[in-house]
Amino acid sequence: MSIKGLFKPIQVGDITLKNRITMSALTRNRAENTIPTELMKEYYVQRADAGLIVTEGTLIVRQG
Repeated sequence: MSIKGLFKPIQVGDITLKNRITMSALTRNRAENTIPTELMKEYYVQRADAGLIVTEGTLIVRQG
């Protein structure tokens, strides 16, 4: 497959991804009191061209 193949849609289960580019999870610890912030939202909006983004982990309780 050539690099052009990265930009073709792919079916994953019931979901069709617009391309085969993925972004792995990153834990950046920018949540405030375990609540996602506008800064976090903007970070992912800027990367929304990826076909699949696995977002960062969040804590259920502060003690982790």
